[in-house]
Amino acid sequence: MVRLATQSVIRLPSIRFFRAAQWACITLLACLQLGCSINADRYNRLGKEAFDEGQMTEAINQFQTALSADPNNSDAYYNLASSYYTLGKRTNNPQALAQAEELYRQAIALNDMNEDAHRGLACLLVDTNRKQEAFNSLKGWQARHPTSVDPLIELARLNQEFGNSRQAADLLTDAILLDNQNVRALTAMGYVRASQGQYAQAIQNYNRVLQLDGNQTQVTQQINELQLRMAQNSQNQKTSSY
Repeated sequence: MVRLATQSVIRLPSIRFFRAAQWACITLLACLQLGCSINADRYNRLGKEAFDEGQMTEAINQFQTALSADPNNSDAYYNLASSYYTLGKRTNNPQALAQAEELYRQAIALNDMNEDAHRGLACLLVDTNRKQEAFNSLKGWQARHPTSVDPLIELARLNQEFGNSRQAADLLTDAILLDNQNVRALTAMGYVRASQGQYAQAIQNYNRVLQLDGNQTQVTQQINELQLRMAQNSQNQKTSSY
């Protein structure tokens, strides 16, 4: 699986890409489908290389070729959408943004659990002054998958972007109740708690993340920064008491 991904709701798509592919060769049909997937992944990787180098036209061509190899490849639709989205933002081109929106929706239609496509669509809707539509889109996703943590995390992200940290925390609490070992939900909760000034609780969430995945170096950095902030606050309180 080769997929561009977005970071936050109101920024351009960033260039995080690779996910592990899952292979299945049980029947001849499955093998043929796998061949399509391999070819699509190859062109997705070539598109990623072009995207990294700023060659947007070449990236778009490669992602379109990936779709020709596998017309049902949700990631290829997503990657193509992200390329048009980036192009539209850079050149202030409403046609490119409209094309990106259509492609995001196609990616979602093929795979409703493509969280990057849902996030990318929310980004685009916010950027085109359709904030409420962005919320409605993610709420609809959550309603279709009430036992999944991913829609809750993305809804929390959107609420946090617009300053509603209390609602974000409530959504992440629901996500953690569904899956108390979900690294994304715990990391997001740590971020929200830190933004609320609840540093001890944020550190607790981050420590839980490290118990589950010790390779989260950014989380370790966040813990160090919060501990320093707590020490500074304690020192300031002592100073002000004199």
